[in-house]
Amino acid sequence: MIKFPMKFEVEAKAKPGLSSQWIANSHDLPPIPSAIPPEFMGPGGGYSPEDLFAISLLNCLIATFKVYCEKGNVGFQEIKGKVDLTLDKLSGQSGFAMTQADIFLDISGASDQEKARKLLDGAIKDCAVSNSIKTGKTFHINFS
Repeated sequence: MIKFPMKFEVEAKAKPGLSSQWIANSHDLPPIPSAIPPEFMGPGGGYSPEDLFAISLLNCLIATFKVYCEKGNVGFQEIKGKVDLTLDKLSGQSGFAMTQADIFLDISGASDQEKARKLLDGAIKDCAVSNSIKTGKTFHINFS
């Protein structure tokens, strides 16, 4: 049985300077190379906070769908996803925000396409990361 609340811990350590990369990690998993992206005058060459934000959103949607399909006895061949993330200036404020996420999901080979659609709708509704952000989201769903 799943117990709430859950806690997750991540770590990162960096040296000064725009050109230096750093690593972030969670638990005993491989480190994630991180860097300031070229869009912010950084060197790139590692995952940016914006990359990780979009990956987090996409991975949560995929993970939730996989769990729902497993519990709902719906098989599928593959789920592929992509997020196009827009970062923009905040109107009338200083700073920036991720203002829009265009989310593309392609599910192939569903054993019961109608049930898989309902499970995907539930996954979209229940995704913890999606529910925790104020970024606008537009979903582009394809079943094949």
